[in-house]
Amino acid sequence: MRAFDTRFGRFGLLICEDFWHASPPYLLWLDGADVLLLISATLGRGLNDQDRLESARWVEQINQAYASLFTTFVLHTNRVGLEDGLHFWGGATTFNPDGRLLARGPYHEEALTPVDLDLAQLARTRARLPLLRDERTSLMQPELNRILSWRAALLRAMTDPASRGGAQAESAGVR
Repeated sequence: MRAFDTRFGRFGLLICEDFWHASPPYLLWLDGADVLLLISATLGRGLNDQDRLESARWVEQINQAYASLFTTFVLHTNRVGLEDGLHFWGGATTFNPDGRLLARGPYHEEALTPVDLDLAQLARTRARLPLLRDERTSLMQPELNRILSWRAALLRAMTDPASRGGAQAESAGVR
């Protein structure tokens, strides 16, 4: 997955499951994405005490967190409607690099949700909060290699009939 250049700036695109995990948007941020486009088909699940879908609340919190943490614009759109008894809630959102909500589309109906992005805000926010500039990626690779080696050893141990649920990987000090 890679960010790509457009006439509007550098974008990153994630579809559904990919944005539920922090590593894909993190990689796009490191690759220079100024705008994250998130497209999903998230089902409506769980009403809370405010008659709001918990699944919508979670998605919006994740989007706001990514905007703030990665100092990027986050534009999210979700499928809307019913299909085979499944409910998709819609509710597009846009957050700015400060994590503030710029636009929200309606739940449970199709709609266009226009929004103007002040791309100059990227520089202002990143000057106040220089997370990308100060990110120490050189620390990431050795630690990621260590974790991946440990997970591979654990998986091998768990799939080896002679092993006892990964105890061999732990006792080998792989972690």
